[in-house]
Amino acid sequence: MKRAEDGLPIVGSNSKELEIRLPPDRNADVDLDDNGHVITNGKGMSVAEHWKYLLGHLIPKRLVARIPGATGSNALTCYRLGSGAFVEGALNDDLVVIIKSHDIHAANVAPSRSGHIEDFQAALAATRTQWRPDET
Repeated sequence: MKRAEDGLPIVGSNSKELEIRLPPDRNADVDLDDNGHVITNGKGMSVAEHWKYLLGHLIPKRLVARIPGATGSNALTCYRLGSGAFVEGALNDDLVVIIKSHDIHAANVAPSRSGHIEDFQAALAATRTQWRPDET
């Protein structure tokens, strides 16, 4: 993710930021109903079990010695959230982790219930101080 001056992830709705891209962006991370509520269909902010499972353009090229396909900007930082197992389930009262069916090392952080998009964005932003740089 993009790193702010305080070392924590930048909160925003652009790629590589701690939040989600919204419709009508062609790469939107969620679907919304006509009232602007997030549809709880498993979509959300993409995460990986470990940064080594990310696509090469998301891994800073300074890590190319460990991951030969790393081509991402060195302005990016790899983060981890928590130290437990990478499993599906509640992250907190507002967010759930949903493992992607096509890749057991990838998941979405999704809303635990349908609600207005601003509530989901706020729930993601509230995790900001829990993310720790981890490029080991």
